[in-house]
Amino acid sequence: MDFFTQALNALKDSHNLRTLRDFKHCGVYIVENPKAKKLLNFASNDYLGLSTQSAAFLDSALMKENAFFSSSSSRLLSGGFEISHKLESLLETMFNKTCLLFNSGYHANIGLIESLSRIEGVFFLLDSFVHASIFDGIKLSRARFARFRHNDLAHLRELLQKNAGKYKECIIVTEALFSMDGDFAPLKELIALKKEFSNLKIYLDEAHSIGVYGDLGLGLAKSLGVENEVDFIMLAFGKAIGSVGACVLCEINAREFFINFTRSLIYSTALPPINIAFSYFVFSHLADFNAQRVHLQELSTFFKKNLSLLVEKHADAQENADFTPQNLVLGNSQILSLVLGSNERALKAYEILGKHGIFAPAIRYPTIPKNTARLRFSLTALMQQEHLEQALCALEEFFAHKH
Repeated sequence: MDFFTQALNALKDSHNLRTLRDFKHCGVYIVENPKAKKLLNFASNDYLGLSTQSAAFLDSALMKENAFFSSSSSRLLSGGFEISHKLESLLETMFNKTCLLFNSGYHANIGLIESLSRIEGVFFLLDSFVHASIFDGIKLSRARFARFRHNDLAHLRELLQKNAGKYKECIIVTEALFSMDGDFAPLKELIALKKEFSNLKIYLDEAHSIGVYGDLGLGLAKSLGVENEVDFIMLAFGKAIGSVGACVLCEINAREFFINFTRSLIYSTALPPINIAFSYFVFSHLADFNAQRVHLQELSTFFKKNLSLLVEKHADAQENADFTPQNLVLGNSQILSLVLGSNERALKAYEILGKHGIFAPAIRYPTIPKNTARLRFSLTALMQQEHLEQALCALEEFFAHKH
């Protein structure tokens, strides 16, 4: 048996094999093939529903003057277009920080972390639940680092007390809104630590919060009024912004440093101008989408309340004694997870929901820790309460039978 077959068989045996699937997207629904029924899509990160509402952009002069589907070069060669600088300038005005574009949140995180590791005497402190792209940047750079337990300030302070005196720079890396548990970083408390440790900086991934939080939709740091206290803010455009790409917001010398040392920027063909133009269009109108943000929060509150009630109703049927009704439902945002423990159980729930017209994929290790397999429900402003009620009815059938 060759290496590939052996590795794939091991994934099959542990119910962890991934496959690629194609879908037709129809608003809140997806369809896998013409003969399949449509499914309510709870796997989309298009939180404001903006990727389906591009007609105004397509009719705009902004689109027409930037109707290039490739930049055809790295931005450091001939891939720089005026619209790139225009978007950066807009974001600089909004955040009072300099801005540098990247091709995706993954490109940004892996490249920024790797380049920051070049700072002499740097030490990273990572929330244990940060995105894989951040860990990949650490692995690529072979940087010195420690993980602190998720959102555990006491553990973080303990690590700082142990390590801060040994290094010239310490950088806390966290997410504003965590993509799997749907909870928030204790950002004000993290900033308070900077008063205790003078060599401390903060790197904040706002991928899932930009567009959604704050009256202007500018994310967690801005909504709390602490953006100037965060040293590096990474925004991803492929979720609530409904586009593609990312950026880092930082001070001017850091931007120049990243231009010269970040390999994922230097050696990548730049984003197509038409995509950058759409991101500019959305950010220019982001303040106008407050009704969608309010509606999304109302959906989240309704779904978490009723999902928690459903879990409590069937608490006796839970097979995994490590989980109580209180920690089976995770999230305080548009991201909510139902923790089911084993891969097999999560896959069974996914299968039953699919029969009821619900697409909510099972999330398993290594995306999340072992034995915390779950269904992740990603809500969007295109949904209505009756869509959530449909999902709750499907879950009622799952809980009614022991699996």
